[in-house]
Amino acid sequence: MTAFAAKNEGWSKDELWSPNVLKSQGPAAGLGWVPATDADGNILYWTDAEGNKHYTYANEFIDARDAKGHKVDISWRELSAKTLKSIDEEGKVAEIFKKNGYNVPDDTDFIPIMNGNITFDEGVPAGGGTLTFQMADLGVNSEGVQAGDTIYVMQETAPGSGVWEVYAATVGQNLDIVVTLPRNGSIVLVKTLSDGTVISLDQTTGEVIDRKPADNVANDNAGKGTSTNASGATSPKTGEF
Repeated sequence: MTAFAAKNEGWSKDELWSPNVLKSQGPAAGLGWVPATDADGNILYWTDAEGNKHYTYANEFIDARDAKGHKVDISWRELSAKTLKSIDEEGKVAEIFKKNGYNVPDDTDFIPIMNGNITFDEGVPAGGGTLTFQMADLGVNSEGVQAGDTIYVMQETAPGSGVWEVYAATVGQNLDIVVTLPRNGSIVLVKTLSDGTVISLDQTTGEVIDRKPADNVANDNAGKGTSTNASGATSPKTGEF
């Protein structure tokens, strides 16, 4: 992990949020990402407004299920330029957490782990799609993530909007995390580093809200297969830059 001076010396983790670094953690970056294919074996791609061809990807280390535990097909794209622009500085990410109702101490560092734009191929399952990320197989080892850590999953509410919701997930003993998402769209997995903690507050009363990762994941099932009680609970607030 890149070393930086403390924030009170005028430094930040901005470099880790540069578009080039984020792209290196997303689809096409190795770590299980392979071009997706259709039933006939044809490689899938999409074409942007300028006529540029972009591949669609799959990842064997990310499992998706519906509320009944049935496996569903998903595919991934890289984050768009508009989406990247909304998170290309650590301060923007801190602001996203604040607008989602988190109290963010000044010494908090936000570390991106991986990202991608997810599509549930047959439509988003009723109640949301439950994803299991096999962190060890995705190249995130114990040096960066350990069992019991909290990983935050940011999801953009609309393509390129810069409006994000934040979900929390606990890392299981097999370095898996489970999260339920309500929509297609861009996601970023984030680890926080701080001498303090990132906690959720009621924005009206200032009261600390008990938002343990169990609100969104089946901690007892993490690393053991499909979640059976992931709620898809959303964060208190979302905001626009």
